[in-house]
Amino acid sequence: MRHVPSGDRTLFWLALLSVAAITLLRVGVLWLTPLQLYPDEAQYWWWSQTPDWGYFSKPPLIAWIIWLTTRLSVAEWAIRLASPLLHAGTALLLFGIGRAAFSARVGLWGALAYATLPGISYSSGLISTDVPLLFCWALALYAFLRARGDRRWNWVFLCGSAVGVGLLAKYAMLYFMLGAAIAAIFDLHSRRLVLSAPGAMALVLALLILLPNAIWNAQHGFPTVAHTVANANWSQAPFNFTHAVVFLAGQFGVFGPLMMAGWFGALLCLHRSEGDAGPSTVLAAFSVPVLVLVVIQSFISDANANWAAPAYIAAVPLATRTLLQWWDGRALQLSLALGCAAMNALWLAELNPLAAGAVGLGNAFKRQEGWKELGRAVVGEAKRGHYDAIVAANRSVVAELLYYARPRNAPIRAWDQGAAPRDHFQMTMPLTGRSHRALIVVFPIEAKTVLGSFGSARFIRRIPIRLGTHHIRVLDFYEGLRFRPQSVRW
Repeated sequence: MRHVPSGDRTLFWLALLSVAAITLLRVGVLWLTPLQLYPDEAQYWWWSQTPDWGYFSKPPLIAWIIWLTTRLSVAEWAIRLASPLLHAGTALLLFGIGRAAFSARVGLWGALAYATLPGISYSSGLISTDVPLLFCWALALYAFLRARGDRRWNWVFLCGSAVGVGLLAKYAMLYFMLGAAIAAIFDLHSRRLVLSAPGAMALVLALLILLPNAIWNAQHGFPTVAHTVANANWSQAPFNFTHAVVFLAGQFGVFGPLMMAGWFGALLCLHRSEGDAGPSTVLAAFSVPVLVLVVIQSFISDANANWAAPAYIAAVPLATRTLLQWWDGRALQLSLALGCAAMNALWLAELNPLAAGAVGLGNAFKRQEGWKELGRAVVGEAKRGHYDAIVAANRSVVAELLYYARPRNAPIRAWDQGAAPRDHFQMTMPLTGRSHRALIVVFPIEAKTVLGSFGSARFIRRIPIRLGTHHIRVLDFYEGLRFRPQSVRW
């Protein structure tokens, strides 16, 4: 067994206790928050009702995780429970990454820095595919660093397994293979690993784990691949420089301004590294290409702020080590203070969304409010009207009704008049001509197109739902008779 200095064990216990305290508070906030499910969360919960090897827009791991946590309860907190727990695991893996690359001191502060990053604080209040992706990425990177200096097969097996499971979380795990290839170009130990039989075995193992999802996609016409390509939206690329600038500026909010400065500082000094040039180069290989590619994507079309998240696993130890060197560590102290302040502000906003709206932050949570009220209204109208189906055209509305319009006496169906399904609900529960009398739930802007596909329609009532202090969500209820499937476009 590899000897671990007692000082390193002490630092690990400090990291463990600190991360555990933060995680306990995050679980408490999940329990107490009045915020309802984000539409994607509601969709993932619905997927978890039928565990499978794939779904329309994402691989299956997120559904499996929610299936597991909802053995405790079907409440919102249980659906989200894995998020703070997996982020805690990722933080502790960052202790190992920092220690393997530099020192246990960097590992300790890197774990705390990750746990308090603004993006992680926000992500811990939601369940998303990024959460298991980041955990798998951190596990794979830790195993890769260990395998560079330890030729035993256990680290290679762990790395390949983590990459494979990460691919079942999100296809962005493919960036890890790019990072390994770039590390092999610039680092001798990485090259010996990647171009060896164990390296090939890790790749084969990862692909074997992904294989059932690939088979599922082939059986269903590759919907997940098509959705990923559609998200990139290169066919109608506007090549907007402003998009790239806005995206890059947003990353300073996700990663934290001082952490971003520390990471850039580490990259600028990469050629001057002494003794740890290899690990620094490896961490740069697993972080820089991800951010560069997503910035290019934001220029070509657009990109969501979370798309570059995997870059920050390897960026955390690089930034932490640099900030420890600036102003005798005071730069890191300030960064942690800012992260803790943002974390506490988010907790307060999650516990009291009205207060968040009063200070202008209500927009960040408006998609997590008002769905319970809509669900109650739909259930009440469905009971009065004895409908064959409850119909919605908007993916978010369908997802939220599946969770909040319970129990109901009519099935929920997704309206679609396109040539091919555009989401999971249109693929698995489309409205058909067998539904002669439907309760239609639509946004006013959708009404004309949706109602045109019915033989007749009658307006029932309008449902305005206040979101926080500044927003109102308006939906209309209609009775639709004799649905007529046809191929029309929005």
